[in-house]
Amino acid sequence: MALRRASLRGTLVVAHRLAGLALATFLLVAGLTGSLLVWNTELDTALNPHWLRTTGSNASAQPMDALALRDVVQAHHPHALAVRVPLAQEPGHAIVFLLRPLPGKPPLENDQVFVDPYSGRILGERRWGDITQTWRNLMPFLYRLHYSLALGAVGTWLLGVVSLLWMVDSVVGFCLTLPASAKNAQRPWLGRWARAWKLDMHSRWRATFDLHRAGGLWLWPALFVLAWSSFALNLPQWHDPMVRAFSTQQPSTTDLPRRAKPLWQPALDWQVAHLRARELMQEQAALRGFTVLAESSLAYDPSRGLYRYDVRSSLDIKDRGGSTRLFLDGSNGALVATWFPTGAAGGDTFITWMSNLHMASVGGLAYRVAITLAGAGVAVISVTGVLIWLRKRRARHKH
Repeated sequence: MALRRASLRGTLVVAHRLAGLALATFLLVAGLTGSLLVWNTELDTALNPHWLRTTGSNASAQPMDALALRDVVQAHHPHALAVRVPLAQEPGHAIVFLLRPLPGKPPLENDQVFVDPYSGRILGERRWGDITQTWRNLMPFLYRLHYSLALGAVGTWLLGVVSLLWMVDSVVGFCLTLPASAKNAQRPWLGRWARAWKLDMHSRWRATFDLHRAGGLWLWPALFVLAWSSFALNLPQWHDPMVRAFSTQQPSTTDLPRRAKPLWQPALDWQVAHLRARELMQEQAALRGFTVLAESSLAYDPSRGLYRYDVRSSLDIKDRGGSTRLFLDGSNGALVATWFPTGAAGGDTFITWMSNLHMASVGGLAYRVAITLAGAGVAVISVTGVLIWLRKRRARHKH
């Protein structure tokens, strides 16, 4: 029996070593970029204050209607479609519009437009995530790097697989910190495990080893949540069927049918669609017993011919913004679908919590700081794991 346990432990050590080496670079990038993205809005504003800050932030200034601002943007970009209107305006901050090229038109030079909501003046533009535009696009590029290694769908899939392996390896790593059973042990089991939680900084080697082991233990709950939520966000086509085996989910945006031919000019204009969406959301609130707290955004999807209306409601858990949403037909204003972040389906409630914990959009400042430290911890654990392997490899070669 002792030999069998020793053999299992040896197998786990080898598996943990191989997985750690394979994942180290990915997790180093994800950890460092994730730590910065917790402060994405603040850092992007600091890098681009001329775009993201406005001067009309005094108490008497009144912002223009968001849909009127969309008309301004649309007039400046007749060969594009402004597909999303932010309806929540924060004083002192620009309002940001996203553009999509119309069919038969040349590619857009920029697809993100910053507008002063008090004057309607266009403050600047950029092509989101294009690092060739230098520091102006640093934070969007870091987002692309974090989510997909800036490789598009291939990178998204790859990091999803990395996250799944990370989940499994984190369990293996936790198990390896547990002390082996010993009949003649001088101290109780918990006393021997306590050593794994401590840092010994008296030597470089001991500090490196303890940072890897103790750091992984102290951060383990946060790291496991980050790994699981990364898997859920990057590979929902794998994750969601697993969730549906134990719970229920609402139809998502990807489940809504696409039109045979995109509808670029819906019969309902944006003003009418906005009023209709408000009406439908209030009907849903009365029917389902939730409260609409604030509007978030109105967007249009030509491939489905649908408007999407998002609000912040009593069903939302995030600190800012909302994801209580409905979809209405762009031709006749009929309600097509709804999606609620909590309370409607157990699987969606679970994923809502996991994704918001991952993005540090719940828990306020304290949780944001904690996730920043956890991201840095991921980087430290990855680096120390490689250093431990290198040291042991050199020791084996000497013998």
